[in-house]
Amino acid sequence: EEEAGEQMAYALDVLEARGDLDPDSPEAAAFVEAYLKDVTMHEVGHTLGLRHNFRSSRAFTLKQLADPVFTRENGITGSVMDYAPINLNGPDEPRASYGTPFSDTLGPYDYWAIEYAYKPLADGLSAAEEKAALEKVAARSAEPQLAYGTDEDNFLGIDPESLQGDLGNDVIGFARKRIAIAQDLLKRQEARQLRPDQDYNLLKRSVSYAIRDVARAANVLSRQIGGVRTVRDAPGTGRDPLAPVPVAEQREALDVITGSLLSADSLRVS
Repeated sequence: EEEAGEQMAYALDVLEARGDLDPDSPEAAAFVEAYLKDVTMHEVGHTLGLRHNFRSSRAFTLKQLADPVFTRENGITGSVMDYAPINLNGPDEPRASYGTPFSDTLGPYDYWAIEYAYKPLADGLSAAEEKAALEKVAARSAEPQLAYGTDEDNFLGIDPESLQGDLGNDVIGFARKRIAIAQDLLKRQEARQLRPDQDYNLLKRSVSYAIRDVARAANVLSRQIGGVRTVRDAPGTGRDPLAPVPVAEQREALDVITGSLLSADSLRVS
C-alpha cells in the first residue's frame, strides 16, 4: 500500500511538472478517486478468493494502453489482481489523448476466474458432469488475456513475465518509457521556481520517487536476462510449461541497462 501511494504521488508530480494537472483541481480529485476504485476492485477480488495475477499486466500492447477508448472499456491489465504501475504517457505523448491511468473496469481474467469459482451449474449433475463443466471453463487457460502468474512465480521463480511494476506486452519498450519519464521530470524540476509557500522537500521527494521508479524499471529489465517463462496451462494446450526468453530480447534488455541506466549521464542532477 505504501509503494502504491508513492507511485500515485510520483504520477501527480510528473503530471504537475508537465502542466497536465493542477493538484488543487477537480481533475486531480478524479485522479485520486480512480486510484481508489482500482484498489477497491483489487481488494474485493481477494475477498472473493482471487489470488494475485502478476502476468496480467502483459495482456495489452503499448498501443492499446495509449488508447483512451480502449482503456476505458478494457482497463490497463488483464486482471485487477495485478500490481501494475500507473499508465503514464511519455514526455512526447499528450496526456489529453492518452489512455486511462488506472483500470476503470474488471479484466478478462477476473471474469474467467469468477466464472470457474461461482458459475451456477445445472441441478442434478453427477460429479463427473460437474467436473467436465469446470474443465471446459479451465480449458481456456492458454488464451493470452487469461494469462496467470502469482506470488510464487514472482518471488521464488525466474519467470520474466510474472512481475510487479511492468505494463504492456513490450516490457523493454515500457522500461525505456519509464526511464524517459524520470529523466524528463528531473530536467523539469531542475529549473523549477518554487513559490514562497513551497520548500525544497517537494523537489527532494520528486527526485527520490523518480529514482525509485527507474529502479523498478531496472528490476523488470534484469528479470529478462536469463529469464524462463513458466505457464500454468491446463494439460493439452500445446504450449511448453518452460520457455527461455529469446536471446535477442535478453541482449536488448542488457543493452538498455548498460546503455541507459548505467551511463554517466543517465540521471542528471546538478
